[in-house]
Amino acid sequence: MAVLLGSMLALPKAAEGASVIKQPGLHPFYEFEIEPHMLIAWDNSRWHGSSFGLGARADVPIIQQGPIETINNGMAIGFGLDWAFGGCDNWNAADPNYYDCSYNAIYLPVVLQWNFYMTDIITVFGEPGFVIRHAWASWDYNLPSGTGSGSDSTTDAVANFTFGAKFMFGRRSGLTVRMGYPFLTIGGSFLF
Repeated sequence: MAVLLGSMLALPKAAEGASVIKQPGLHPFYEFEIEPHMLIAWDNSRWHGSSFGLGARADVPIIQQGPIETINNGMAIGFGLDWAFGGCDNWNAADPNYYDCSYNAIYLPVVLQWNFYMTDIITVFGEPGFVIRHAWASWDYNLPSGTGSGSDSTTDAVANFTFGAKFMFGRRSGLTVRMGYPFLTIGGSFLF
């Protein structure tokens, strides 16, 4: 909540930033970026609708300036590790004999992050890629034949496509917000 409040307070300052989109190369050059974040994940897993969690990204620049040489842009490869947990919203919802279902998932995203440096404070980006997802659930049941519990797991790959923005508080730190499939994230951004 504090991060969200901080981002809202930073928006008026961000609106005052000087435009740099038409000034190629006028942005911080960095070797890698670390993005710790909170997340909401939604996907078509057979056990749930949405879940909450924590994660991090590491982005490594592959093109510091470009590929469009006439504007201020750059590309990075992003790797992540995210963990999400929640209840099983959609699994066996019509059967009252099944209850107390919990869900966990580990996500390993790999994306191409294309950054567009709009002002000296605001950077917008798009991220196509894919996510390897390992999910598992456990539940209890109460059937006429007796009570018990069960569990299951699955591993698959899903498409990733997100849009986002970075709001820099200084040359090397800021706030990153991304939204798309299968995530919404909000967290820090630290350039090294």
